[in-house]
Amino acid sequence: MIFPIADLLDEQQSIKWVEKYFHPKRLRCPGRGATTKYARESRARKRGLVDYRCRKCQSTYNLYTGTVFAGSKLEPRRVVLLLRGVCKGEPAAALAEELALSRQCVHRWRKRIQQNAYALPSEAPLTDAETETDEMFQNAGKKGERHADPDDPPRRRANKRRGHGTYENDRPPVVGTVGRRTGQCRLRVCGHTDGATLRRHVHGYTRPRAACYTDEWRGYDRVERARRAVCHGAGEWARDDDGDGVREVHVNTIEGLWATARNFLRPFRGVHKKHLKYYLAMCEHHINLKRTTPKFIAQLVAERQSVT
Repeated sequence: MIFPIADLLDEQQSIKWVEKYFHPKRLRCPGRGATTKYARESRARKRGLVDYRCRKCQSTYNLYTGTVFAGSKLEPRRVVLLLRGVCKGEPAAALAEELALSRQCVHRWRKRIQQNAYALPSEAPLTDAETETDEMFQNAGKKGERHADPDDPPRRRANKRRGHGTYENDRPPVVGTVGRRTGQCRLRVCGHTDGATLRRHVHGYTRPRAACYTDEWRGYDRVERARRAVCHGAGEWARDDDGDGVREVHVNTIEGLWATARNFLRPFRGVHKKHLKYYLAMCEHHINLKRTTPKFIAQLVAERQSVT
């Protein structure tokens, strides 16, 4: 059911929100960085925004300047709701109906915002003394592409290939590491789950003295960490190695995180595998931040070169 929420938002309050979240350090002239300005009344009603002119360099700018929405004709209330929908993982069809926009328009803005989100995740190791690492294989083919080549027909729905998936067989692996104390995670799409890929991931996102809990997959055998593994193949899900009555050897935390990731992706009813990393980047922010902040929104909408 589509609810016309855009009609309930106050335009002036939306403008204040955009200014606070897009420019947390105060709206400035992009040329000289000056904050002294005056309004150009002749264009004040365009898109509901006021155009300003810098008193020092005479440059013209507004609330969208320096962001991905620069030059956009969207009203601030629709920008607020669009950002909310992308951050929460709402499908394009529902967003388009609620905002009275085309699906192509929503897809275009989602792509720009998610590309920024992909450039934001931290590459720093997790600070936790205990971490869990596991892999998820997500069905993701070539959604939206035409298959003109008869030797490359569309894959049938429900990719039920057995075993570990790869990028080539439309089951791209997602390697994830989560800290048990902080709950922070690192999710990365990769081509294969071979030993070199898993070692690089674990060594990059955990500290050298951290304890690493994994399953029995042999790709982890040469990980240079204090590693303990649980054997799912033998029906083992948690084990108590030190005899204190607590089954500390498990990967249940990361398994629960996979449920969160799949639920985040499910409303989209399939994504193209080359775009999967962008959706998972937004999912990672969804897990790590819990709540949006002016700093995060400002980084999310910052004008930057596209990520490939």
